[in-house]
Amino acid sequence: MAQAPLKMLVIDDEPIILESYLKVFSPLRAEFDVTTAPSGEAGLAKLRETPFDLVITDLKMPGLDGLGVLEQGRKIRPDTDFAMMTGYASVDSAVGAMKFGATDFIEKPFSQDELVRFVRSLAELRFSRIRKREEEAGFERFSRPMLTQHIVLILTFTLLSITGVPLFFPETFKGVFFFDDSSYLRGLMHRISAVGLMFLSFYHIGYILLTEDGNKNLRAILPSIPKDLKEAGGNIMFTFGLRKDRPKAGKYSFFEKFEYFGVVWGSLVMVLTGLVMWFKDQVLLIAPLWFFDVAKVVHRYEAILAILTIAIWHMYNVHLKAGVFPMSRIWLTGRISRAEMLHEHPLEFEALTGRSADAEHGAGGPDDGKSEDRATRQGGAK
Repeated sequence: MAQAPLKMLVIDDEPIILESYLKVFSPLRAEFDVTTAPSGEAGLAKLRETPFDLVITDLKMPGLDGLGVLEQGRKIRPDTDFAMMTGYASVDSAVGAMKFGATDFIEKPFSQDELVRFVRSLAELRFSRIRKREEEAGFERFSRPMLTQHIVLILTFTLLSITGVPLFFPETFKGVFFFDDSSYLRGLMHRISAVGLMFLSFYHIGYILLTEDGNKNLRAILPSIPKDLKEAGGNIMFTFGLRKDRPKAGKYSFFEKFEYFGVVWGSLVMVLTGLVMWFKDQVLLIAPLWFFDVAKVVHRYEAILAILTIAIWHMYNVHLKAGVFPMSRIWLTGRISRAEMLHEHPLEFEALTGRSADAEHGAGGPDDGKSEDRATRQGGAK
């Protein structure tokens, strides 16, 4: 993905200044997208309509001056940066404007090179500040409802596993539920956990179909067969050293999609076969005994498969992998670090920020994993 151009609004009552900006930055359209406004009032109107990354306004204008634009503009677009243009006589006023939130100022008259350097320095200051904020806060990965559902799933799955495994090894687990004949307690805990899983399943269906956040995540996680197969094949080749770079993933990688629908399928199978076993007498009134026996076998071996998948595959790939060991904290905080976002979900990073993940890897931030390597090589060369 190419880096999105910086959206810049220039406000000045002198047409020649506005024309100079358009002329200077016309050859640099890939870097800067320039919009002009002939007055402070017109500039604020455009700012209300469109979010700009940077506003450069003349300090002295009839009507609404630069300070007024700064004061009102920051309320309209708190994330927008503001800079000033001023003549020599108003330098002190421009310096004062910086106390109210202006990033910098440039004196008139200025040359083409001075203007380009000035704007590029503002852009770099902006991106440096954004990167620092991303490094400190990361990105939201899961909303609060998603975190709650995940925690409930952990609790119900854990209790179902603990109370279900003793059925495979009755002698080994005899008395593990506080007294010798503990089958009633085990069964009660198992059924309560099963009811919890069923309620969670119904809630999740409503969440992904009826809420904006859930529907957005559903669209993101739905399989895209050609793309997912290409990504899976690329990862296999990368793992065996047959390609240099790991395939780029969006919000959900093919691995995460596979896991999610594995949980959906497993929950459906476990709930249906569990209900058959729970209401055995009623089922045998309308179905043959072999139907019950098949449900029992499927329920048990699906349980073994689920436990092994979580204990080995999920734990290793999510919590024990390099970079997050001994545990990923996303399931607790709902947030993913900038470094992990760039590494695991670069296409999602680009969709959220409008910036190239490849360019950000080389931006010199402390999370790109390259500064230490460069220092090591330089140290070895000495």
